[in-house]
Amino acid sequence: MTRSRALLIAATLLLGACETVQDKKPVPITAGIPPDVDARIAKIHESFVFADMHAHPSRFHRANVEKISAKEVALYRSRHMDLVVANISSDMAYRGNYFNRDGSKVEKGEYKPAPGETFALTADRMQRLQLTFDQGIAVHADHPQTVMKTRRDATLAVIPALEGADALEGDIQNLHKLHDMGLRLIQLVHFRNNELGHIQTFPFSPGGLTPFGKEVVRVANRLGLIIDLAHCNTETIMDVLALSKDPVIFSHGGLKALLDQDRALSDDEVRAIAAGGGIVGIWPHGKYIPNVAVMVDFIEHIVEIAGADHVGIGSDLRGMSAYADGFAREAEFRAIAMELLNRSHSNEVVGKIMGGNFYELWQSVAAN
Repeated sequence: MTRSRALLIAATLLLGACETVQDKKPVPITAGIPPDVDARIAKIHESFVFADMHAHPSRFHRANVEKISAKEVALYRSRHMDLVVANISSDMAYRGNYFNRDGSKVEKGEYKPAPGETFALTADRMQRLQLTFDQGIAVHADHPQTVMKTRRDATLAVIPALEGADALEGDIQNLHKLHDMGLRLIQLVHFRNNELGHIQTFPFSPGGLTPFGKEVVRVANRLGLIIDLAHCNTETIMDVLALSKDPVIFSHGGLKALLDQDRALSDDEVRAIAAGGGIVGIWPHGKYIPNVAVMVDFIEHIVEIAGADHVGIGSDLRGMSAYADGFAREAEFRAIAMELLNRSHSNEVVGKIMGGNFYELWQSVAAN
């Protein structure tokens, strides 16, 4: 992507424009997915796993619900999605904005949880995922092979994950316990600096991986856990890349080259993650990315600077207040595939971006 093109996109976003930039002529995404396009996407799906690298289906981690709803699972399946990473934001013990089992709400604020409280809150949310599996609503994706069976059975595979490893409370044994409960992906930090590392948003403190963070990376490698660098600052990202023997992901965020904001990666960070075999996920956050056409501009930028093997999608579904037009709360993943096809990307490239890259990375991590 040329610098002038990037600047034009950035100007469009900063002005809050809701239309795609003028030199793009996408198929209208608000009109739905035409049957012939849906058929082509379904054909691509036959050869590739479609995956959402970061989501909070049914807001199971914050809402007063027992499990992920069958309606939410059906929504994913209707969009040809096979696999979703279901994240528990374990720093909510410090930040509030969640419901207890009795229906009482812990308001958003600043809290100092008692020892063991953050782990217990996370374990409770893991139990909600387990009930989802026990009732046959979705399937626990504890290994890549599981996904092949769920595809045959037309069900959804769900990877339990941490968004922010605050739940570990500085004790590596808690990582083993959560792994035994089914955890298969760990995002090191969320909205607070914790015992592992530092965040890319306020308070913008310097520093990378802590000694405990380094221990977690090593143990995660041994356990076959996918490591997610989303929300990590540059120092923490680079420390993980230097230490991890496995490729890692940055599951959801933006790109500074197209819109310079806190939740975005520089081109150097993208290239560094890709150099280790990793993947950067673009999100449909309506605050920063007004529509699917612009979202695909972001995806194409990664393809241009790092290659089509190093990009994916992290929807952050049910985790944010505004979504890109065309994706919206209805989670229209097919609109992303349609826009890629409309720009003459090959079936193979579309399949990789829609989840094939993430699934291949998981196979690599699980095999080591």
